[in-house]
Amino acid sequence: MPSIVPGYSYDIFISYRHNDNRSGWVTEFVKALQEELAVTIKEPVSVYFDTNPHDGLLETHNVDKSLEGKLKCLIFIPIISQTYCDTKSFAWQHEFCAFNKLVKEDQFARDIKLSNGNVAGRILPVKIHDVDADDKTLLENELSGVLRAIEFIYKEAGVNRPLNSKEENSAKNQNQTVYRNQVNKLANAIKEILHAIRNPSASITINHPVGLPDPHEILDSIAVLPFTNMSSDPEQEYFSDGITEEILNALAQLSNLKVAGRTSSFQFKNKNPDLRAVGNKLNVSTVLEGSVRRQGNKLRITVQLIKVEDGFHLWSERYDRMMDDIFAIQDEIASSIVDKLKITLLDKDRHRINKSHTKNTVAYDLYLKGSYELRKTTPEGIRNGMDLYKKAIQVDSSFSLAYAGLSTGYLMLASVFIAELTGKEAAELSKPYLDKALLLDPHLAEAHQQLAFYTLYHDWDFINAEKEYRRAHELNPGNSVITSIYVDFLNFIKKHDQALRFADEQLEKDPYFPGPRKALCLYYLNRHQEAIDFQRARIEQSNSYPHLFTYGFVTLSTGNFAEAIESLSEAMDIAQHRLPRILGWMGAAYAKLGRQDKANELLNELKERRKNSNAGSPNFFIAVIYAGLGEKELALEWLTKAYEEHDWEMPWLITEPQFYPLHDDPRFKNLVNKMNFPE
Repeated sequence: MPSIVPGYSYDIFISYRHNDNRSGWVTEFVKALQEELAVTIKEPVSVYFDTNPHDGLLETHNVDKSLEGKLKCLIFIPIISQTYCDTKSFAWQHEFCAFNKLVKEDQFARDIKLSNGNVAGRILPVKIHDVDADDKTLLENELSGVLRAIEFIYKEAGVNRPLNSKEENSAKNQNQTVYRNQVNKLANAIKEILHAIRNPSASITINHPVGLPDPHEILDSIAVLPFTNMSSDPEQEYFSDGITEEILNALAQLSNLKVAGRTSSFQFKNKNPDLRAVGNKLNVSTVLEGSVRRQGNKLRITVQLIKVEDGFHLWSERYDRMMDDIFAIQDEIASSIVDKLKITLLDKDRHRINKSHTKNTVAYDLYLKGSYELRKTTPEGIRNGMDLYKKAIQVDSSFSLAYAGLSTGYLMLASVFIAELTGKEAAELSKPYLDKALLLDPHLAEAHQQLAFYTLYHDWDFINAEKEYRRAHELNPGNSVITSIYVDFLNFIKKHDQALRFADEQLEKDPYFPGPRKALCLYYLNRHQEAIDFQRARIEQSNSYPHLFTYGFVTLSTGNFAEAIESLSEAMDIAQHRLPRILGWMGAAYAKLGRQDKANELLNELKERRKNSNAGSPNFFIAVIYAGLGEKELALEWLTKAYEEHDWEMPWLITEPQFYPLHDDPRFKNLVNKMNFPE
């Protein structure tokens, strides 16, 4: 029987390891599914299921040429068992991976939008065992996302086996699943996907980079405004801010909800804004407001969900609880918002909003204090935050977020904006905490973000860094920090069009985020005037250090040297720190302006600083000034030192405009080759 869509061999392809059918489980499952499909979908649906009892031979034989035709199907169902994820097996290589490759080039793509706005994949896994962590990672790497499956697993202490059709109401099954119900869920999922494929007007094909939601997917939108601290103690501000961020972060991970970013929401802190203005500025339809009163171990948290258009209160609640209930309160708030906005949760979403990284309220309180300090982004604030994270770990040694926070702190101290540690020092101090965070929680977005950063700046491994950035995006698509760093990465490897798209999507979610990304993307795409105009508008929005700093870079690179010096000087005054990056670009601007005396002053300042520490990548910026002076030999000499001493700015090597005149030099090309930039 052919597929319901012309040009396809089958509607459904069932893939399994033949040893998983020794008991006849797969055969019985397929029969049950076919029966359920017959009463779920109006017209017959074709299923390819290889019943050849000798197919075990195919584990070592060459691929049957007819298999490629059979894989031309609409939905692929792999039966995920304890043995399925074997890279040497026929089912894995020539069915699972082969279909995953084939479907990406298919007219409908691998991921499609359903009529209800949710997104589903045409690979629809069925799990009959809980699989090992390595197998799960293998699956998720191939799928470029979190594994979502319909489970047929019977579970009790020491038991991990397929659910049997005869165990209809087994009270012993910890999963509390019923065989026929699971078959019905699968049939309904197939029905939705087939409907979406056959009705493209109701289902838009998704073809965008993994990690960020397409704007058309948004079913609703919300801004979580900073909760008001109603405690008599102003020192409790960290707690009200922390609760706000926890709820915002939980909601930001939902696939079908647009959540305004933290930076943008916190623009309205202590301002009692008009909600319509909030809606217009942040482009959201609803706002969550709240207050927190904490006295000792007692909490009172009030929240209200308001429709921006007419001020209508969709929902409000007051929680009078003890501190021990804080995790339950946060879960209830997030779940209530989901319910009131009528958002359909995917399995991964339900897990994410209910996920708690610690059950210890003392450790949690220390973590919130640490995060509050770290966000000050001053050397003192970062160190204070790290001390608090260490105390949190002493209380709860399994607190993955606290380990990730410590890793972040060390890397921040090495950034060009702080420049207190060298990259090598920061990497050595950071890595043990990063490894621990990933060990405790392999699905922690913050840890994958840091691993991407470490892999890029310490290992200069662009390929694996990109995998980690995409992984972090998939785990937390609403995180503006992850997005902005990924935009930088895409610019490093000259994927400027893709970088601009991500920068635009970030601004859509978090319009007040201070990162300079869009202006840089426009500059690298040779849209120089657009870059200048955009960044000038950003300065009018907020006369902040990042905005002024970026405007200085763009104006320098487009030949407005005097304007660049003015903007960079103002940025330095706001930063209250003579950062090597600013000194380097100011030196290049003075050099281009013909002020060699000023350029040499800044050169000497950077060289003097280098005697004490390589923090802040002084070698790289010394090379920037020499390139601005037209001293090609000296620029190459200092770039070589930057490579040898592992300056963290080296990933910018091929995109730094001051080095464009060096690109044809064999020595520069040799440095580029040694950096292992991808083609």
